Amino acid sequence: MPDKTHWAASAWGAEASVLALAGVLRLVWVVLVPVAPISDSWAYDILARNLARGMGYGWYPGHPTGTWPVGPSFLYSVFYRFFGFTYTPILVFNLIISLVTILLVMKLAERWFNRGVALLAGLLLALWPVQIEFTSVLGSELLFNVLILCWLAILDLTDWDDWAKVIAAGVVAGFTCYVRPVALLIPAVLCFREVILRRKVVKPLVSMAVVYLVMAAVIAPWSIRNTRDFRHFFLVSTNGRENMWEGNNPTGNGETEALPPEVEHMGEGERELYLGNIANAYIRQHPLLFLGRTVKKAFLLYDHESIGVYWNQPTLLRLYGNRVFRILKVVSDLFWGLALLLGLWGALLVFRKQGIIQATLSIPILLWLYFTGVYSTTVVQDRYHFAAIPFIAVLAGLAVQSFQELL
Repeated sequence: MPDKTHWAASAWGAEASVLALAGVLRLVWVVLVPVAPISDSWAYDILARNLARGMGYGWYPGHPTGTWPVGPSFLYSVFYRFFGFTYTPILVFNLIISLVTILLVMKLAERWFNRGVALLAGLLLALWPVQIEFTSVLGSELLFNVLILCWLAILDLTDWDDWAKVIAAGVVAGFTCYVRPVALLIPAVLCFREVILRRKVVKPLVSMAVVYLVMAAVIAPWSIRNTRDFRHFFLVSTNGRENMWEGNNPTGNGETEALPPEVEHMGEGERELYLGNIANAYIRQHPLLFLGRTVKKAFLLYDHESIGVYWNQPTLLRLYGNRVFRILKVVSDLFWGLALLLGLWGALLVFRKQGIIQATLSIPILLWLYFTGVYSTTVVQDRYHFAAIPFIAVLAGLAVQSFQELL
């Protein structure tokens, strides 16, 4: 009979090899592609610097903002306070959470499926271009994903008391919403899952209520700040209704677009309410157009994956020229297309084996559907499917394993 200690060491060796590969690739990337923030990355950087200087969360003193969730900028501001205005600690942090993400995906995939799927999912993430490219980006994507996976790991991988899990999950969920409020409905989705699978109602509902109470306690200080500064209640950020408007207005196409000129001189709170009213009126007046556009946006959400190259564009063009920039975009899109096809095939395998209800309620498929639904009803661009990548990787690993078994 095989020695269990030897088996465990061998298993850990395989995981360590995947993590080592991922670490080397990301280290090489950040050495070759220095940080040059643009777009949202630039905004997070400026807001973090202002926080670190004691100027508050705003573009300049006395003028607070809430357009971007405060979580990433606050975290970066802590690094700036301790280490000065250098990107190196942030790059190290991004590398570490990238490795933690891959490790958690492997642990969760082994729990959901088997060890072979886990290692294949980890290997895919190690090689995934956009995951590597975002190591040099000041953004919310890597941080959001690792928090979601920590949340799931608390629920699925720990042997804590049930209520300790619920409270810890609530704390992590609250911090996750500081990074991206799109996580707000996940406790309700997980509760629904438990009710259907366990055929119990009271405990899942009570657990959900406790999670939301803990989340509310974590988020409340920032909500109070927003209400005070903008004279309206905004839970985390002042861009939720703006995003809804971008994806649902009479002249738009469902993707990000410039705001209308009439909001240029409005305050953030006023602008948010104004745009939200337009979006709500459009949806009420044109429900079929809204549904059709939502379906269209579900496809647009996944049609390419070059945002990691684009957000490193200044450095890539300056150091390596347009040809390398274009090649990297093609490589990223090709890898994404293959990974997406494998993920869809893996999902089909789960449906064939488990049936429609069980498969839909499996965590990788359920959360993939969740993020698709949330973004498709608001606004889409390729980086918004980033949150689904860990779950697509798991299902893609399942697909690759099925092909190996046929050989």
